[in-house]
Amino acid sequence: MPTRNSFDTRTEIRIGGQAVQIYSLPALEKAGFPGVSRLPYSMKILLENLVRREDNSFVKADDIRAVAS
Repeated sequence: MPTRNSFDTRTEIRIGGQAVQIYSLPALEKAGFPGVSRLPYSMKILLENLVRREDNSFVKADDIRAVAS
């Protein structure tokens, strides 16, 4: 099942000529969550995982908002 991208965090970068998709926490900050960069490292890992796995079934946009806020 494809993941959702409610906060437009999915970014494509090129590594060794191949396109790779990542989910950017700085992009999440630009989407209206300015405190993300000040979160503890462990919370950033959790948040990135939620953003990557958002499917509106198990992980919802409200879950991401709760952690990012």
